[in-house]
Amino acid sequence: MLDTLYSQLGAIVWLGVCAFALLKGDKPERMAGGALVIAWLATLAVHRDTNLTSVTIPVFLIDMALLALLIGLSWRSDRNWPVWAAAFQSIVVLVHVVALVDLRIRAIAYLSAQTVGTYGVLICLAVGTFWAWQTREAIRPREDDLN
Repeated sequence: MLDTLYSQLGAIVWLGVCAFALLKGDKPERMAGGALVIAWLATLAVHRDTNLTSVTIPVFLIDMALLALLIGLSWRSDRNWPVWAAAFQSIVVLVHVVALVDLRIRAIAYLSAQTVGTYGVLICLAVGTFWAWQTREAIRPREDDLN
């Protein structure tokens, strides 16, 4: 699954955003970043190179679990980014459902919707982590201010 330059660059972006969330984020961002890394590694472990439009049930279940976590985060958190991330993850899950119901979905539509949803989740996590980090830094007193 990491055999093309595009997938390798995507992995670098994916792991970079998750590392940023784990290092600089608050609890919701760290939870989402850790869950995204676990989901990505689990998807790599269970994914088999088959027909592009065929849905593997384990990948579908992993995406469903990630959607449930993001919905839980959006419900419990006072931040806006988990709502948007859950919306993008729902696109990923719904594309799986469409492919399960109607196997005539074109490969380009399937892959495009998966990519838009996945990168949408990553962008939401990156923006949410940046806001949490900047808010925390703005509140923390500086050593220059104390003297």
